[in-house]
Amino acid sequence: MIASPGPFRLCPLPESSATVLRLLAANLPNWPEVALVAARDPGLCLLLLSTSPLQAGELEDGLNCMLGRRLEVLGADLLRAWLLGIRVHEPVMSSGNALVVAECALHLALETHYPRPDEAYLGGLWYSLFEAPPGAPDEAHPPASLLQLDNHRQYLARLVGQCGLPGTIADALELGELLDEQVGSAHPLVALLLAARKLAANGWEQRVEHVASLTSLSTTSLISLRTDVGYIVAGHAAYPAPAASASNSLTTTQSGRQLPALLDDESLRAAALHGLIVAAFADLDAESTSRRLAIACPLLAQCELPLVLVPDDEGVLHPLLKVEAASPAAWTEELGLREDDETSCIALALRTGKPTTCFPAGNKPGRSMRDWHLVRWLGRRGFCCLPLHIPPHGGVAILGLDHEQALGPSERWLISELLGAAGRTLFAAKRLRASAAVREAEMHARFRDHVRRIAHEASNPLTVIKSRLSLLGQSHPEDSTLQEDMSLLNAELDRIGNLLRQAGKLPTEETESSNCDVVDLLHEMRAMYGDTLFTRRGIQLELRAAAGVPRVAMPSSALKQVLLNLLRNASEALQPGGRLSVSLAGQLIADGHPCAEIRLIDNGPGLPPERIANLFNVHASQKGGQHQGIGLSVVRDILAQWKASILCRSQPGSGTSFQIFIPLEHSA
Repeated sequence: MIASPGPFRLCPLPESSATVLRLLAANLPNWPEVALVAARDPGLCLLLLSTSPLQAGELEDGLNCMLGRRLEVLGADLLRAWLLGIRVHEPVMSSGNALVVAECALHLALETHYPRPDEAYLGGLWYSLFEAPPGAPDEAHPPASLLQLDNHRQYLARLVGQCGLPGTIADALELGELLDEQVGSAHPLVALLLAARKLAANGWEQRVEHVASLTSLSTTSLISLRTDVGYIVAGHAAYPAPAASASNSLTTTQSGRQLPALLDDESLRAAALHGLIVAAFADLDAESTSRRLAIACPLLAQCELPLVLVPDDEGVLHPLLKVEAASPAAWTEELGLREDDETSCIALALRTGKPTTCFPAGNKPGRSMRDWHLVRWLGRRGFCCLPLHIPPHGGVAILGLDHEQALGPSERWLISELLGAAGRTLFAAKRLRASAAVREAEMHARFRDHVRRIAHEASNPLTVIKSRLSLLGQSHPEDSTLQEDMSLLNAELDRIGNLLRQAGKLPTEETESSNCDVVDLLHEMRAMYGDTLFTRRGIQLELRAAAGVPRVAMPSSALKQVLLNLLRNASEALQPGGRLSVSLAGQLIADGHPCAEIRLIDNGPGLPPERIANLFNVHASQKGGQHQGIGLSVVRDILAQWKASILCRSQPGSGTSFQIFIPLEHSA
């Protein structure tokens, strides 16, 4: 739980809330401007970071950019709901001169070349949090019994530690004021923040000499720095200017600050929050919903993301949110809890639609061992179950608590609203995915049936062709060339039949060898296609293959399809008298891997520059007939699948060359 010590509540300043609400009135909020406001408000900035901690190195992108990302994840509707949900009568933190301290710390960090100036700025912004305002009575200080800590600075350091920031900031904030000899041996940030506070206080002119001794800067530089900070902060106070129309929708608090008038009426507040929360999760995908909920729960409801369970059609409860390994959610799923369990208060909350609690006496299990397990896994004295409206079967949220009265009615309502809205979106997305999977499976089944019918029908003409070829071979047994051609044609017809039969099946493990001998394959393809594609058209086909080239890490069928596409393209582009040279060079290194290189070079008309620019993309074919313009895109995709690559060079009137680089078997 995220709480604030003493009589204060850690929340945005009223003027910041009003400014952000004005900025959110636009149809498309300017998030950098909203982030700028957040960066100037101690409570708002600390809450955003403590509820969504920094990742390693994230602050290097800049404080405003980092805050902007969190605000966008939260979204305009939930940000409005949060700001509207802050009660007018609740005491708020006093900002004091926090912005002046922060700007002084930032500029001192820049002047002294402190390596992380944004950290110095944050330290200055939070330095006075939870301190009583000047002249406040002693009871304004947070009591140690409430914090279970020695003082408010330890509490502040703990909160800052939750932000993912370095321990140097937490240490500097916890130490506070020190003697000069202590400051000299402390981390540099301690002296920097102490100097910033002295420079920001009233009567700073009398402290310039002391600040100079802390920072090793000249008094002249410090006076200039402090003057600049004064101008900067004065500009902050006037930005952005309130909209003229905003005055009618604001009410004035006892402190003279303005807040939305809507906050005065609890029924209107509840209606507004409900509408904003529902809208915040509408039309989101599952990932965005989970990310938004993860930051919304600690920020709006001041609780960790609860465990949410929903029953399936058989009444077994399962976690709705993503389940991490070795987590309470994963262990709870293993319990097999059912909606009709008569002993569990979780099932009772789901059945009755009323909140329940479980606080076992001491360390002894009660009626339900499942509930007892969950208490221990959550690491609290007990838990509260909140029923959620998640059609069709409902749901229940489980929050670990240290005492039964930790959640008031308003907190329970807000948590239920958040989790219910997010749960409905997540469950709808889950059902949509399931429905899409069913439709996809049905489409696959229809497609496979269709292909099987085609394969069955195609087998008849293939059988006829093979029979005619067999008769033709039998009638000319002495013609060895014809017999060789018949053998090759029969092999290709068998391959076609094989492809048709395999097309109707789902992909299975590859049974074909994942490597092949390129030399043998090239000679086989020249014997099979040389006459048909080239010799009969008056085109010369040359083949040169180096001896001793190792096998390549690519199946024979895949490489055969690649080469056949390129050979066919060349035969269609060349005129009688043209020439295509196919060569297999020895080993070479391509992209850091030993490869075999196949070159195909023709002396045809070449390709225009605009065609070269997108050669391997699908395009409308200019060949007419049944050409679809996908041959070279298929070539690229097949080669990429086997970590091979292809290059093309061509000039109009000078021919075209292709280079194929295929990893060798031992380098795959």
